[in-house]
Amino acid sequence: MKIAAAAAIAALLFLCYMFWEAHRNRLRRLNLEYADFPAEHGTLTILFISDIHRRSISDKLLRGLPQKPDVICIGGDLTEKGVPLERTRDNLKKLGKIGQVVMVYGNNDPEAGLPNLERILAEEKTVLLRNESYEVPSASGKRIHIAGIDEMKFGWDRLEACLKQPADFRIVLCHNPDIHRQLNEQSDVRLVLSGHTHGGQIRLFGFGLYEKGKLHRRAFGDQLISNGYGTTQLPLRLNAPAEAHFITITGKKNH
Repeated sequence: MKIAAAAAIAALLFLCYMFWEAHRNRLRRLNLEYADFPAEHGTLTILFISDIHRRSISDKLLRGLPQKPDVICIGGDLTEKGVPLERTRDNLKKLGKIGQVVMVYGNNDPEAGLPNLERILAEEKTVLLRNESYEVPSASGKRIHIAGIDEMKFGWDRLEACLKQPADFRIVLCHNPDIHRQLNEQSDVRLVLSGHTHGGQIRLFGFGLYEKGKLHRRAFGDQLISNGYGTTQLPLRLNAPAEAHFITITGKKNH
């Protein structure tokens, strides 16, 4: 009986730890330098948050921002089936108080009902990118574009439509990280921001359904794949803690 009770307590503590890891407010800071980033613009700062799903964005996360970002990028799966629309609105309001929010759809967003979701996006002045680009305001006159690629699972993606628009520096925002397979050295893209995989969400002995989120070096530039902020199916994580990213981009300095 004592062994069974100890095992039950250990299992409960383990579940509590996984629940805690799923609700962490870890803000990872990432500093990136690119030789072709317009020096006239100075610095570009981005808050990147993906896969919010059922979660409410914590004030603790937002209080941890080092500064007001130039733009906030939501990497898809803002919501899912069963999430109250008012919770989604509250999340957008919190982010919108900090700066301009742009987003792309993920594979779970349509479950919330696109007409109602898009009404809230419009009311909260969130820019929805469906194979189109958002130009970051710049006093330098340089065109810094965030190309938002629509959800690949449904065949909505049209990468070529975004790449045709001239830009001095281009970032791709796409929920599905497989977008990197459509890019090469001639694509004129330096950074891709993606989510979707949740970093495997639950990883045992270093293994999971997907690779843990990280920055990848690609032929075209870099791709950041985030573990995401929320969870799907189970509100639990293990060895793939919830996260958001504060990204600072500058021109590469000559040493």
